[in-house]
Amino acid sequence: MPRFFSDLVFDPAPEQIIEMQQGQKVTVLTGYNNSGKSAYLKKMAEHDKVLYLGPNRFYSFHFMSLFNHDENEMNNFRNNMNNARNSQYSNFESSFYDTNRALTRLTNQRRQKLFEVFEDIFGVTISVKPEFEDNEFSNRYVDIDGDSLSVTSSGTRLFLGVIAALMDERFQAVALDEPELGLSPVLQTKLAPLIIARERDDELFPHNPHFFITTHSHTFLDKQNPSNNFVVSREGNKIQANACKNKQELIDIHFRMLGNDLGNLYLPDAIVFVEGETDKIYLQRVLRASFPNRNIVVESCGGDIAARLNSWSSALGDLQMGPYRNRTFVVADSVMQSGLLRLISRLGIPDENVARWDANGIEYVYPPALLGQIFGARVATTNELTITGDRVTAHAVTKTKMELAQALSAQITSSTEFPEEVLAKLVRPLRNAILPDQ
Repeated sequence: MPRFFSDLVFDPAPEQIIEMQQGQKVTVLTGYNNSGKSAYLKKMAEHDKVLYLGPNRFYSFHFMSLFNHDENEMNNFRNNMNNARNSQYSNFESSFYDTNRALTRLTNQRRQKLFEVFEDIFGVTISVKPEFEDNEFSNRYVDIDGDSLSVTSSGTRLFLGVIAALMDERFQAVALDEPELGLSPVLQTKLAPLIIARERDDELFPHNPHFFITTHSHTFLDKQNPSNNFVVSREGNKIQANACKNKQELIDIHFRMLGNDLGNLYLPDAIVFVEGETDKIYLQRVLRASFPNRNIVVESCGGDIAARLNSWSSALGDLQMGPYRNRTFVVADSVMQSGLLRLISRLGIPDENVARWDANGIEYVYPPALLGQIFGARVATTNELTITGDRVTAHAVTKTKMELAQALSAQITSSTEFPEEVLAKLVRPLRNAILPDQ
């Protein structure tokens, strides 16, 4: 455990990340809690031309204070930050700016530009007004559609304060710790285009600063340029940052690291394509017992898995670039449909998402204990089954495949022991895809 901030070792060093990101406008650091993301920002903020905005940005005020120019303003701030860094077991979370200071520091022209952008985004009027209209020396406040900024939401104050701070032309870069803090999902989607996509740079940021951002929100990932995103991890005193390689890895960050869940969006957690109706009946019950709180769709393909996969991929636009690439599974017999493996490879479905049974017939991966109850005698192994056409026979008892699938599936419970082949080829890969940290 590091006692001092100076004990931390960065790989690559913050200076190297700055060098790597030259020519870009934004760098996003993401990772689990205590991974060292904020430490990277604080290290970067040792440079005079980098402004650090910590997570302690909540601030309420009614009257705006006067702006007093202070030559030692930045020196005092950096001295406070350095003192905190040099103390044992200490962390520095404060921001140099609060919303009041950020707004009052702007020139009239720059503040008016901020207000114009704010009005355009939110459809409200915003201005600075005196408490008493007939007295220009009375205290002034920020008016939003007839209300003081002090009685609006904390999210509104945070939004304004962050943008006003980023507009400070003294800095070539801003280290912004978790811009999503205190903002509703709607406000996050309004802020992200300004600081990630940089949609209104000419109006707000003509000085072209570089934004270094930490986040736990997928909204603030750079989706257009995956390599602008870095995954930060920590082991002891060593903090490491690895650049995202491609769009697929970025999708993996969405769903593995940041905890986004298709099920919470009322979408299937995964979809499993199987050959026939008896496969569907059995595997639905297997997966319901194995994942009782998850919505996993099992799709019967009538023997033509390739056609269904093509339709599925077309409906998504591009399976390889979507969240279902790692959540699409194929279950087939040992003798597979012609061309199916080539299609699976072309669509980018991972090899571990293809369950290919050792034998031909779903019946060979039924639990022997349940088969014994149905056929009235102990079935030690599914090799005792004889399958002829649509008929399955064991111990002189014959069932149709559909009768057997329905009877057996009705007996499946959460305590049923499934064959290792089912667990290894389907249940565990599914668990890794939808419950990666469990």
